[in-house]
Amino acid sequence: MLVRLNLENFFLIKGEELYFDKGLNVITGETGTGKSLTLSSLLFLMGEEGDYAEGTCVEAELFSEGESVVLRREIVKGRSRYYLNGRGSNKRVVEEILSSQVLLQGQNDRTKITRLDFQRDVYDRFVKALEIRSRVEKAYEEVGDLRERLKNLREKRIEREIRKRLLEEEIKEIDSIGLSPESYGQVKKRLEEINLAEKINRLVLSALSGLEAGSEGLKVVSKALKELLSFKDVKDQLDSLEPIRETLFEIERSLKGMLVSYSQEELDSLNEKVFKVQRLERKYGMSYRELWDHLQKLKEELKRFEEEENPEGLEEELKRKEEELERLYHELSEIRQRGKEEFERKVLEYLKDMGLEKASFKVHFEERVGRYGREQVKFLFSSYGRDEREISDVASGGEVSRLSLALFMLSPPAQTYVLDEVDTGISGITSIRLARLLRELSKNTQLIVITHQPAVACAGSKHFTTRKEYMEDMPLIKVVELGEEERLEEIARLMGKVNENTIKGARDLIKEVCGV
Repeated sequence: MLVRLNLENFFLIKGEELYFDKGLNVITGETGTGKSLTLSSLLFLMGEEGDYAEGTCVEAELFSEGESVVLRREIVKGRSRYYLNGRGSNKRVVEEILSSQVLLQGQNDRTKITRLDFQRDVYDRFVKALEIRSRVEKAYEEVGDLRERLKNLREKRIEREIRKRLLEEEIKEIDSIGLSPESYGQVKKRLEEINLAEKINRLVLSALSGLEAGSEGLKVVSKALKELLSFKDVKDQLDSLEPIRETLFEIERSLKGMLVSYSQEELDSLNEKVFKVQRLERKYGMSYRELWDHLQKLKEELKRFEEEENPEGLEEELKRKEEELERLYHELSEIRQRGKEEFERKVLEYLKDMGLEKASFKVHFEERVGRYGREQVKFLFSSYGRDEREISDVASGGEVSRLSLALFMLSPPAQTYVLDEVDTGISGITSIRLARLLRELSKNTQLIVITHQPAVACAGSKHFTTRKEYMEDMPLIKVVELGEEERLEEIARLMGKVNENTIKGARDLIKEVCGV
């Protein structure tokens, strides 16, 4: 529902804030005091173009499903700015939110009720066809998608076959490595270990080679030392050389222990794997991790090709979906046909209550197979009971408002309904009937009604009036919420002149309209 409406610099309104009731809100006022500016302000908020002054600002607060939403549009340096809950937004979002909850219907607004999609929604809501229609829409889209896939499959078979072969070749080439990124990391780590071992072995062998070169000399020295030991005079001197000889032999044993063993076959295998990976990295311009991810995408694409490359399977699925769609079409058409007479009868009852006793109204089904069924729902109307034609061709502004109200009574399309001059051209008992209809409708739907009829004003749960005032010879429009006594005076003014008799008449009229 529309909770609050704030208007700043909106034409002659400098600053007004209106709080609405959840029931029937009526707005009255003398001619030229801007009664319709409430409707105009909501149209402005929805993005309507016009010659707006700098600083023009309209803000609306909506409440729905336990949440409050604040929408705002303002004119700054000649350009529009839109806001949603205080944050920058755009025209499309603001208009979409507002139009989903508030329906505007003024005398000069003939677009909504004349739109065929609006008529279809109103009718399908009344006959309870929205659920089956939703299933029709889904089935229609599925059939369309299958037809498109089948068409593409047939038209692009050669292209697809070429692409499929390329995929298979790429997958085979990358897959031939047989390594995940993690396994490749282990290969590189093992290869680094072997390369390090090679360096160590080269150094050890070089050292051993030096020792071996002098090994014959060591043997001669050892033999001479043993013989010299038999001479007592030199034994003490020779004992000091023995540790040196043992150290040389210890170095030789230690160096041999430092040699690392590995097989040449393992080294060749590791080098070959790394070479293949590096070749593919250069070819595709990717790291092996990226190449691995690319491989998975290629496999997924190939899988889709293999799933879709069988036209027979798609044709069978398409046939099943088409049969399902035909069944749903038939079910939807039956529901629409069954509700036709009742809908027409109830619309006419409401129209007669609103003074259109001679009106005729028909629901016409025009064959048009599509996402919403086999037929286009179209409303035909005549205010004189003959030659029904499309609403846009025959209905006047007041008739459009009353017809839209009758449709709204049967099938409310929004939480809030704004009506401007719905009572044009009616008076007396007809205006009382209209007031009672509005009061009944407002039990479940918020209404904002701009009116000049006393009876309609009597039905309101909240009453506003517009007044023109002057400040330094400049006209200003004020919107005032009326208390009980002020309300009686305003209704009396609508009945004629404000005096004791008209105020009493206002009280009596309230009782007649409201039953209290």
